[in-house]
Amino acid sequence: MDVFQTIVTSGQLIYHFLDAYSAHSNEARSLAARFKWDIRVLQQIVHHFDNRRLQNEGRLTDSDQKLLQETAEYLQYLAGRVSASCARVQTQEWLSRTTNKVLWFHRRKELQSLEQELFEWTSRFDIRLVGLAPELKAIISPSSEDEENPGSGKALCSNRRMHRVQALAEEVLLRESRNLFLKDIPEGLRKTDLRIDSGYSILEYNGAQVILESRYLALANDCDLASLDYRLLKEDVGRFASSLNAIDSGVVSLLKCVGYFHNPDPERPSFNLIHSLPFSPSPATAPTLKGLITLESGSRRIPPLHSLDQRYRVALHLSTAVLFLHGSDFLHKNISSGSVILLFNALNDSSLEFPKALGKPYLVNFKLVRSFALGSHPMEAPSDWKDRVYMHPARQGPRPRSFIKAYDIYSLGVVLLELGLWRPLERFQAELSAADPNGMQKALIKITEQLGITMGKRYRKVVEWCLALHDDEDVQPAVFVREVLSKLEDIVEATS
Repeated sequence: MDVFQTIVTSGQLIYHFLDAYSAHSNEARSLAARFKWDIRVLQQIVHHFDNRRLQNEGRLTDSDQKLLQETAEYLQYLAGRVSASCARVQTQEWLSRTTNKVLWFHRRKELQSLEQELFEWTSRFDIRLVGLAPELKAIISPSSEDEENPGSGKALCSNRRMHRVQALAEEVLLRESRNLFLKDIPEGLRKTDLRIDSGYSILEYNGAQVILESRYLALANDCDLASLDYRLLKEDVGRFASSLNAIDSGVVSLLKCVGYFHNPDPERPSFNLIHSLPFSPSPATAPTLKGLITLESGSRRIPPLHSLDQRYRVALHLSTAVLFLHGSDFLHKNISSGSVILLFNALNDSSLEFPKALGKPYLVNFKLVRSFALGSHPMEAPSDWKDRVYMHPARQGPRPRSFIKAYDIYSLGVVLLELGLWRPLERFQAELSAADPNGMQKALIKITEQLGITMGKRYRKVVEWCLALHDDEDVQPAVFVREVLSKLEDIVEATS
């Protein structure tokens, strides 16, 4: 329990410091509210394990002890960081000084640096809560005094909504998803060409700009509205829509879902998800990462003019989105560079447009998404190697294994490889096109050696780890955070 106590003790001291300065800084006020939430979450976890001890004559069962150790390992990295911030507060003797406005403005620059450090900590903590074990997520609940406090910050409010949805009883969750279901297809969303060659079409819905996603029905029986398969899939899509409705797109690189409906197209029936865009984009399409990497001017590919730290940030945002999906008990099953859109705010100047910038990334293309609980139908691997290259070898054989989180992470690794090289994998046709599934995996790992030149050794190691995952290696959130998320966070911090 040392990890939890370290964070609680350090967090409480930091909270008192921020609370003291909250009268002079909106940032300090927001951070104080977020730290108060973080501390309460950890106290609830500690209380949970204390109760389990009492129920078992002062000892934890083997399963509870394993859960405690896994959770402690999961939060170990953050414990060290919050302790360092706490030591900084104590060393500067900020708490012992008289709190007044003059002192605040005198030390404003120094204190703002600490604020940014603490903001990053709380953001990382929010994201990591998604990956907690289900029995721990179920005990987390905000107190009524802080419910939707406008000073709490986007990440905090998004996190609360996210966990509220995940903790809902099944019948309540289904009721929420029914509220998002549209019985009639909205006018203006009837077009079937949802995607163009290198991006997504942007449509209008209720006065807002949206993109439309299709979750296709896999079997002919799914089209029968009275069939069990149809009802189960509709419920699963509803759970997914509810989860995406609970997020803030400014916190997690997934678009907020504002509704879904059944499209009875006889050629390709589907459930269509309506995703709102966080801002008005320019151009009036949503280009994919693949589309930007391969974008040409005349007959020549447009060279990248953006800084490398932008690529690191895109990699971090996409990894965070995958953690959110898995922490919400969903598998994407179709991650590729064509499943990532990059949005550019229409209000920004030309220096923040492609190719000088990369925009804000979002993970999309949920045509195969399903929950852990919903069984998957066997699918034949695509014949084109350019599609198969994103699939784990275990999913390419004549008898593909049931989908697990590791296969999404493998696909993420392929995307991070393409992102880091800023070259389409079609450039490596000689190495990849004729390879069998295992040979393709080895070839991709060999190609990662080229990342060291542009992206550095640490980034290359992250990509290699993703691509080296075994057939049956079901990666837990704590491992993903340790091997991918934390390392990308460190790279982004070092290059900012």
